[in-house]
Amino acid sequence: MLLTNSFVIDLLLALVTLSVGAYYYVKHKYSYWSRRGVPQLKPSFPRGNYGKGLPRGIAIGGVSLEFYHKLKKAGHKFGGVYMGLDPYLVVMDPDIAHQIMTSDFTSFANRAMYQTPRNPITHNILTQEFHEWRIARTKLSPIFTSAKMKFFFNTMNKCKDVFGQNLQRVVNDPNKDIDVYETMACYFTDIIGSMVFGVEANSFDSPDADLRRVGRHMFDTFSTKEQVKLFLAICYPDLAKLLKVGFIQDSIVQFFNNFVPDAIEQRKKQGIYRTDILQILIEMMDSDTSTTLEEVIAQSFIFFTGGFETSSFTSSMMLYELSKNKDMQAKLRQEINDIMKENDGQLTYESIKGTKYFTQIFYETMRKYPVLATITRVCVKDYEFKGHDLKIEKGTGIILPQLGFLSDPDLYPDPEIFDPERFAEKDTKHPGYMAFGDGPRNCMGSRFAMLQVKLGVAEVIRNYEVSLSPNHKEPLIFNEFTFVTKVDEPILLRLKRINY
Repeated sequence: MLLTNSFVIDLLLALVTLSVGAYYYVKHKYSYWSRRGVPQLKPSFPRGNYGKGLPRGIAIGGVSLEFYHKLKKAGHKFGGVYMGLDPYLVVMDPDIAHQIMTSDFTSFANRAMYQTPRNPITHNILTQEFHEWRIARTKLSPIFTSAKMKFFFNTMNKCKDVFGQNLQRVVNDPNKDIDVYETMACYFTDIIGSMVFGVEANSFDSPDADLRRVGRHMFDTFSTKEQVKLFLAICYPDLAKLLKVGFIQDSIVQFFNNFVPDAIEQRKKQGIYRTDILQILIEMMDSDTSTTLEEVIAQSFIFFTGGFETSSFTSSMMLYELSKNKDMQAKLRQEINDIMKENDGQLTYESIKGTKYFTQIFYETMRKYPVLATITRVCVKDYEFKGHDLKIEKGTGIILPQLGFLSDPDLYPDPEIFDPERFAEKDTKHPGYMAFGDGPRNCMGSRFAMLQVKLGVAEVIRNYEVSLSPNHKEPLIFNEFTFVTKVDEPILLRLKRINY
């Protein structure tokens, strides 16, 4: 039924009505925080406050750092932003951030992370909601007991020895430039390949072998298509789920969906038993009917991803900083040599775990270069911040800008300076430091990560003087198109063999 005698006029009226309705709907959504008396940054449809617009500035770490600077400059402890149309609360107070992660964990038990409906590998312990996560954590915690860690250390040590042999072969000229990230990524791919799947990746000899190829592409710069998918997943998750959007490359999903079941089938057919993480997951699946093949694939994926990328990046940045600080390098080398003398020339589980200065360097590296610049949570039940007259509704997203905390001169004087002495005293407070998360939902593989990073870096520092190549480009530029912190250009080092 026409309102006028003209179809065209009726159509125009309908479009105007829809446009006006949409305008006021968006305006109402974007006043969520101001209606509650919370200071907010000015949003812009359809992004809200997310990024600088496609295809630029998609990395959430840089975005949250910008939130932190703007809101803190205005003198706020909290501030409201919008991811698409959804309201998020940015917390600028590190003590409140700690409270959210620890004492008030039950109110903020979920991460604000998208699970792809058609890709079960995204339903892992990192992304699972509280009730699923709690079950998975109980199942997986035995993997990282002290007894298991000591056993894993023996495997790590064997991989470290092979790494040393490969390094000696690769570094045949002290004037040869070494891409430190690619070198360390090969080492950690070999470790994780052995520890998780029980396979020899041989990344140095076969840089295009399956595991290294998959690891290399997993954190590549996002293509424009992938940026759009990630934008939908973060800003319009309901629409993304309706469209069954998956932002992990199809080739990577297919690899794990084939590789893990094939490895399991091969072991069962041939009666192979390996002392690795996949074997533990297989035993869980055999003894507990609630553990499905899809879950084993998903947890294998996150163990591989978390195990090699975070350690590759952290060790690369550690060696980069040591290459510029020769006194620190010499002090660390002395500490490593001293503990080896005390243990018949060996690095033992207990001795490397107890290296004080090495631990300080590790923590300072993760302060200056956190792998995850942003930590997110979701309010799972209505919550009131006592003393702040602020109520948060169930379903509201929370942004904890870790990079903002760790680079804030008010919290860490001269934050651009690499200074391991910040962590010299155990009782010293380190506000906003959440390199491995915090509270019940922290990273349960933190000891594993520290051990393998220490072993790899020790092998380099003990045997080589590390220097920055004259061909290396400064300053470091960080990639805006990846989900984790990543350097845009290769870090080039030179290694000179030390003869004892």
